[in-house]
Amino acid sequence: MSPSFAVALMVVASSTSGFPVVSAVARDGRSVAFQVHIRHEGTARAVTDALSGAFDRLAEPRCQGVFRSFADRDGHPLQDGLEALGHSGQSYLGLVIFYDGQRQPRCGVAHVLAATTTGSRAVFICPEQFRRMAAHDPLEAEALIIHETLHTLGLGENPPTSREITSQVIAQCRR
Repeated sequence: MSPSFAVALMVVASSTSGFPVVSAVARDGRSVAFQVHIRHEGTARAVTDALSGAFDRLAEPRCQGVFRSFADRDGHPLQDGLEALGHSGQSYLGLVIFYDGQRQPRCGVAHVLAATTTGSRAVFICPEQFRRMAAHDPLEAEALIIHETLHTLGLGENPPTSREITSQVIAQCRR
């Protein structure tokens, strides 16, 4: 975590549902609890680590710019949607729910790491693919979390392509 701002990150053994609870404090002082509903310990850890890294990156103004760089289907910058909800990019991460996507048809495709429906706050993580990628390239895993978050705010795909979205996130969120 960047020493330039104060972030409290806590992992509580588990909630009453048996899922790990990870909380952070955003720059605006808002407490954020990440919603990771994945029972497989290795996958849950990979996702929470990537969420924590994405949270840290979204504290930086340049990275926050991704919400202005992309628009929803109606052409409105995604930042407008965040503002309408009263959230920053950091605090909005607490509204996105991450599920195990092992049974999702899209996760049967080798190169697919996660899937969501535009405008839905449910993101399905493809467990094996995501764990491999996160172990190999944590920045890519963090960028993927932000990428999927953009879709939850209304960003469609094709155009831009999945690769173009992730490349733009990496370009703006690289330290």
